[in-house]
Amino acid sequence: MPQLKSKGHCLSCPVRHRSIFSDLPENLLNESLEGFETSVMVYEEDEIIFKQNANSSESVYTLRKGLIKICKSLPDGRIQIMRVLVPGCLFGIDGFVGENYNHTARALTDCEVCRLPLGGLSKLRRKHPEIDHAILSRFVKNLRQTEDMLLELGAKKAPEKLATYILRLSQSFAANGLKLSSDGLNLSSKEEWHSLPLSRSEIGSLLGLTIETVSRFFSDWKRKGFIKESKGNIQILDAKGLKEVACIDESCGK
Repeated sequence: MPQLKSKGHCLSCPVRHRSIFSDLPENLLNESLEGFETSVMVYEEDEIIFKQNANSSESVYTLRKGLIKICKSLPDGRIQIMRVLVPGCLFGIDGFVGENYNHTARALTDCEVCRLPLGGLSKLRRKHPEIDHAILSRFVKNLRQTEDMLLELGAKKAPEKLATYILRLSQSFAANGLKLSSDGLNLSSKEEWHSLPLSRSEIGSLLGLTIETVSRFFSDWKRKGFIKESKGNIQILDAKGLKEVACIDESCGK
């Protein structure tokens, strides 16, 4: 069961610089958020934050720590992973337009989530254009990610999809300061490792590939020296080689 860790304090929040409040000066933030009650919730791995089709009228969420997977399900129980959230992501925003949650949010690792009251946040949006702009920017970012995913699923071949996923995962983790420590892995401190948050099966679900296909290309790329794996973590050794496979630069197809 999720547990209440504490009341949220936006000024001291570890992800404030990536949150929807990042553009508000500290003096305005302190004044504007007076009476805005947020809660920091702790979820264990595989716990559900909210379910698809549930009422979304009360809360919006910001991920403070850990990883969350966003999934949609069919009536027969089949599940499709849509994306993976990293710290700083705003999610569960369906309530802004009066709709139920369109997906399920499930903890991929142990997580800390800041629960924001929808009513109070709506008032802040009207009062501070900076907050409203930040939320709109996240709408646009999510839409672009969805469009990119549709392109990859529809137009790219299996190795291109998988190589693109690995590269984007690495870029996303690096941008959010989620580099894995080499402690306990017998690695050089200069080596940058990133967690592989999804299993082979889950990566297949995300990309529309079979687990056998995912495993085959991982093995092939390790033999070719593109990547290295250790204890569920990955290091990109040859980014240029992976980019050629992913078909994401100007030389693609030439």
